[in-house]
Amino acid sequence: MRSEKGITLLELMLTLTILLAIIWTLPLLMSAAIQNSGADFQQEEARLFFHLFSKEVREATQIILSKGSIELTKKDGAIVKYERYGSSIRRRVNNTGHEIVLQDIRDFTVQISGRRVMIEVDLNNGKTEKQVSFQMS
Repeated sequence: MRSEKGITLLELMLTLTILLAIIWTLPLLMSAAIQNSGADFQQEEARLFFHLFSKEVREATQIILSKGSIELTKKDGAIVKYERYGSSIRRRVNNTGHEIVLQDIRDFTVQISGRRVMIEVDLNNGKTEKQVSFQMS
């Protein structure tokens, strides 16, 4: 009686072939999944932007609206400016820095009424997102 331990060359080749097939198709499947969720990604990015913007509006001591931008003065005297930059909205502190907070936009408008700040962003996917925030300071 002969004990068979180990694997044959044929078994090894078959295993490697199956493994390579899986590795080869995995990037294709992931690419398709990412393309399908592209619109959801822009919606999520817009929600994060509105959250950050609302927080800074609530904490602002002064709000100044100028053409294409809004300046929020913080308690420590820092001036945070949100402005359109090409097809993005960028955030700058004391006119320095370049932090892109929202990408792929068509338009960006801000309206102020008393302590109420309404921001409206037209996204490239055709949807319009609006947020109303209130200044608390």
